[in-house]
Amino acid sequence: MLDRIDLYGTLELSHDEMPQLLAELSQLIAASEGELEVLRAIRRLAESCQEARELGLRFVGD
Repeated sequence: MLDRIDLYGTLELSHDEMPQLLAELSQLIAASEGELEVLRAIRRLAESCQEARELGLRFVGD
C-alpha cells in the first residue's frame, strides 16, 4: 500500500484499504528511528478512516 504513494501525484485510499495501510504503518513505525511523530499522526488518521466508512485518506504529492 505504501509503495503506491507517488511523490508527484495523488493517492486516495478508501475505508476498505485502511487495515492494510495500518498494518504497513505499524511495521514502518517499528523499524523506523526518525519521523515517528509524523508516522503516528498518519496512523491516527487512518484509524479514524477505518472507524468511519464515509472517510478516506488522500496523499497529495508535490
